[in-house]
Amino acid sequence: MEKRAGIDAFTPFGYLNTVNSLAGGKLMHWDAILLMPYAKVYTKLLLNKAEATYTKKYEELIKAGN
Repeated sequence: MEKRAGIDAFTPFGYLNTVNSLAGGKLMHWDAILLMPYAKVYTKLLLNKAEATYTKKYEELIKAGN
């Protein structure tokens, strides 16, 4: 589905997609993100993934009536 929606349009931006996401889409925060230690940024990305996984599963359970 992402392919059909045009996800490939983001490919040229590489890691800046992640930087922009972590900065909340605010350009003025990009430098702060880029200066953070890699381990801190990586941990935040893992947390975001865990939250997204939980939210998706929770919403599926609600939808299924469980």
